[in-house]
Amino acid sequence: MNIKVIDAICGAGKSSYAIQMMNDSSKAGFGVNREFYTSDKKFIYVTPFLSEIERVINNTKVEFSEPTNKKGSKYEHVKKLIEDGKSIAMTHELFSRLDEETLSDIEFEGYILIMDEVANVLEQVQAYSKDIEYLLKAGAIEISLDREIIWIDDEYDISSNGNYRDIKVLSERGNLFLEEGNIVFWTMPVKAFLCFNEVYLLTYLFDGQIQKYYYELHNVKYEKFSVRKNLNGRYELTEYNSLLEPRDEIEELLNIYEDYQSPTGRKSSMNSNYDSRKNPNEYYQLSGTWLRNASDEDLRQLNNNTRNFFRNQFPTDNSNIFWTTLKGVAPKLKNVKCKFNKKGDRSKDNYVPLNIRATNEYANCTAMAYIYNRFMNPIEKNFFRNRGIDVDEGQLAMSDLIQFLFRGCIRKGEPMNCYIPSSRMRSLLNQWFSYEEGNLEYEEE
Repeated sequence: MNIKVIDAICGAGKSSYAIQMMNDSSKAGFGVNREFYTSDKKFIYVTPFLSEIERVINNTKVEFSEPTNKKGSKYEHVKKLIEDGKSIAMTHELFSRLDEETLSDIEFEGYILIMDEVANVLEQVQAYSKDIEYLLKAGAIEISLDREIIWIDDEYDISSNGNYRDIKVLSERGNLFLEEGNIVFWTMPVKAFLCFNEVYLLTYLFDGQIQKYYYELHNVKYEKFSVRKNLNGRYELTEYNSLLEPRDEIEELLNIYEDYQSPTGRKSSMNSNYDSRKNPNEYYQLSGTWLRNASDEDLRQLNNNTRNFFRNQFPTDNSNIFWTTLKGVAPKLKNVKCKFNKKGDRSKDNYVPLNIRATNEYANCTAMAYIYNRFMNPIEKNFFRNRGIDVDEGQLAMSDLIQFLFRGCIRKGEPMNCYIPSSRMRSLLNQWFSYEEGNLEYEEE
């Protein structure tokens, strides 16, 4: 089994390489004009969005099947398609639900996995906390040295008592861990990757991703590659080298707002005027905790700032704006320029979720606002650190910001105006421009 992480900037050709690789495995087979293709390889292509599934199906010669719920659930259809050895395109959500039996079928059939963007491999399960406390007292489970939850009650019958069935099944697979304060974590079964003949993970700045730390937790080996187009117009993998990325060109195209005072006396301080507390710590401004605890006065100032940015600093039509912040705070920051629809109808606003990835839907947008200072969930961070795995919060924050930037017109090589009021996030972006990512000392200053 071979895991290849294709770590390349948006637009470098990660998806194009994957499609090229799949097409290379196909050969004309039958039909009047031999328009139908066959392949001796079987693929599972995993992507965040249903719309991307269509793109993959339409651009490859491989005969892909898409799971449907016409005859039962999509999950049952996936199991049947795998049993039949079909190539499948599915979402991350569906992939995360594959059970032990299905993973064994994948291994038997010899599939190749292509995963567009990292998976959700770690998740806090709040519903289990009280159950775990009871099961510990009852002697049904024990906690190993690395805090894994282990089921030890051989007499428990899941057919007659289903109250703790999920905990029993997941703990027997090695998927549940207990942290301090009875916090329970689910981890994706590592077999979800090890059961494939080959794995291709298409992402960017992998060293800051939770999936990287998950691989370290399970001692999963992988290789990192860059991708580029050669003189013959074909995409090829090369030894990973961030210097191949045109960061200087991207820096020239991004017009990032900075506070200023013009020679005429006009002053703008939108990067520093939103924290009314005495001696605020700039490093943590706009973090999740800061936003949730912000005063109405400070949130009103942020609201005024975004409106000013898109109306006066860089006048932009609403249809060419995309913006983000914590979803719970967004209703307080919405205004005539930054729209937010409470019912989740994204067609009626220009708000974009913080974790948006792998979509071209906003490529027309010429201006953006990122009202957030990204830190790793401290409970998740401790989960890895308690197991001797170092995490790089700077890389994680940098990755999310760059992914967000590349949803806009910058992905087409066009200039884009940016409002990023967090000084830490702007500093991380400048660090990225200078190819300095991965410097833990920088983040700890």
